[in-house]
Amino acid sequence: MSKFTIRNIAAARPLETQDPFLFAVYHKDHYPAGDDQMQAPRRGNGSDWSVAAPYRMYHGDRVPGFPQHPHRGFETVTCTIEGLIDHTDSTGCAGRYGNGDLQWMTAGKGVVHGEMLPLIKQTPDGNVIKWFQIWLNLPKKSKMVDPNQMMHWAEKITKFTTPDSLTTATVWAGSLYGHKALPPIRDSWANEEANPGNDVNIWFLQIQPGGSITLPKAASSRSTRSLYFVEGTALTLNGATKVPDLSQVEFADPSQEEVLLENLGPKLVEVLVLQGRKMGEPVAKHGPFVMNTQQEIAQAFNDYRMTQFGGWPWPEDAMVFPREKGRFLALKGVSEELPPKSED
Repeated sequence: MSKFTIRNIAAARPLETQDPFLFAVYHKDHYPAGDDQMQAPRRGNGSDWSVAAPYRMYHGDRVPGFPQHPHRGFETVTCTIEGLIDHTDSTGCAGRYGNGDLQWMTAGKGVVHGEMLPLIKQTPDGNVIKWFQIWLNLPKKSKMVDPNQMMHWAEKITKFTTPDSLTTATVWAGSLYGHKALPPIRDSWANEEANPGNDVNIWFLQIQPGGSITLPKAASSRSTRSLYFVEGTALTLNGATKVPDLSQVEFADPSQEEVLLENLGPKLVEVLVLQGRKMGEPVAKHGPFVMNTQQEIAQAFNDYRMTQFGGWPWPEDAMVFPREKGRFLALKGVSEELPPKSED
């Protein structure tokens, strides 16, 4: 059996994932300059996912993004690279984050949230927004925990470069060569204190032409590993396997050997790596709900109809904050949290 299974992928299209992950998507949109209300020059159609277009409105009207929608039974890990996201939810929490920030959100027993993409810049170069959203499953024991969220500000996120300065690794979860990520949210499958040995790692690798990095063996034979080659033209594995651009690679058994990644082309290579020990529980999915049985999915829909998971406390379904508002996190009942000030 081949060590690697390779499939084609596309930006803004769901990426295939392996247990314990449920879903991933890579968003890359080149929006024009925003108007005075941070809106795009055209209106969305309610479900705009065109791969061929330079940008997508998604479910937004004049501001692109994802107006209020529910989740239950898993957590979202939203990893930003460039651009800003405005978040609001049914617990009364809000935030603006991006340009390298990461948001962990546990949906647990149910939350409604919105993620909007305000077009803040009014300059001719427009608004480039690049980010990943990853859904990490919650085990049965944690599916009905209270919703929760936390922010990892870009200034504190773990990054390192290889000795030749040709590769930069961002450690969004887990660790890589002794470089440990910031602690994940309390109930996460990635939380080593609560769930030791789960081997959850999320790495973002940026490899300059001529650069390389070796992926270490996974800690467990029950771990899965998927690699997503989202930018660049020439990625090679172990000096022999050439990966086409815009491809996904699944590793047959990442605990068996190290794997060398090399950029043999003229452009920057960018790669997302998802790794984790299998949860091994039944998965029942329908739209925004992920549980263990179809009966639990039916109950989730019924609960949402009856309670709206606490209701929507915001005046608009698609909330955006003023242009001049900086990055922040506001949790209900807690003083507003701001990113750390630069040491410059």
